[in-house]
Amino acid sequence: MNKSALRLSIAVTAACLASFVAMGFARAETSKTIENYRLHMFDGPFRSLANRTIQLMFDTARVDNGPVRSVLPETKAGLDFRYQFKGIQHPAEDVLEDTDADALLIIKDGRIVYERYLNRADATTHFNSYSMAKSFNSILVGLAIADGHIRSVLDPIEKYVPELKNSGYGGTTIKDLLEMRSGVEWNDNFFAEGSTARKAHVAAWVEGSARYTDFAASAKRAHPPGTVFNYDTMDAAVVGLIVERAVKMAISRYLSDRLWKPAGMEAYAFYVIDGPPGIGREFSGGGFNAVLRDYGRVGLMMLNGGRANGRQILPASYVAESTAASTTSDAETKEAHLGYAYFWWPVLNSRAYIALGGEDQFIYVDPASKTVVVKMSHGPVGPDAEAQEQETLSFLDAASRWKLR
Repeated sequence: MNKSALRLSIAVTAACLASFVAMGFARAETSKTIENYRLHMFDGPFRSLANRTIQLMFDTARVDNGPVRSVLPETKAGLDFRYQFKGIQHPAEDVLEDTDADALLIIKDGRIVYERYLNRADATTHFNSYSMAKSFNSILVGLAIADGHIRSVLDPIEKYVPELKNSGYGGTTIKDLLEMRSGVEWNDNFFAEGSTARKAHVAAWVEGSARYTDFAASAKRAHPPGTVFNYDTMDAAVVGLIVERAVKMAISRYLSDRLWKPAGMEAYAFYVIDGPPGIGREFSGGGFNAVLRDYGRVGLMMLNGGRANGRQILPASYVAESTAASTTSDAETKEAHLGYAYFWWPVLNSRAYIALGGEDQFIYVDPASKTVVVKMSHGPVGPDAEAQEQETLSFLDAASRWKLR
């Protein structure tokens, strides 16, 4: 999105704020200064800082870690490989500046071989994952099935969220949502004037005056469930609500009990919540935050078939099922070289898959080469994002093939 379009988007969003008040939305205890920051956090000059100051500007729900951290062995090496992008051979470190990286972690055969922080970030920095959070929802579903809270991904969603039975979500299964095939009419561009996504974003993310999933009830049916891929953050948010209802606790606590503590994460994580504590719910479609190495530990757990810190945390069968592409055409996903699974993006024509977030956030897992790469960034939003994503994918492929000397 260019600057003129972004300024127009912000102006329209401000107008939406005023209209929401006139329509009777209850305003949360957020000041004009905070709301203005939240509206502008996607502006170019501020993105890097915004992505690591979430706790200062949002209500949050903590995901506690335990007293013991799992060890990540280290064998540090220089990036002595190259990657090709647009016909040019690049030294590996070009990816840092070219794609606005703030941190990069490469793990091979269970050992950290490269770790770099940029732009005044460090090992204690909590990075916002944006839509990588959706992949955590997939993990949560697998944990809830393993614990017997959810019978199957084929369960109808109204079993857990009966108030959606008469909405566009009626008749969908959890699997339909995980595969972004709910059939619900939804434009996920929250900059789009007049879209429901914009209204939900402003009310929940900016104001904290409504729960994001409140807007699911007004969703309309566009296609039969399970038939058409449409990337939809509301689908992910409804899955988060399903898990919350199924396990009868906040997903921040469940993720802490079932993953963060037993896997030996080194730092707490947290979710943005869409309202004050005690009222707001975890924004599970794009508000999860953690430190770089703990994102790496999640990638290692997936690489190791659900095992972490000497424990089988997520069933190996679910890891395989949830990362196998159900959408196998990038013409359908509209993301070059990427298919779609259960909130994971399989890299087509390979065994690799990724958690992908806006502004070029990546957890890359390649079972073939036993490689995990985590990259946190402050890349552009809008059309300019595609080139950065493709350059990062080229780098990730080369990093996966990289043989240490």
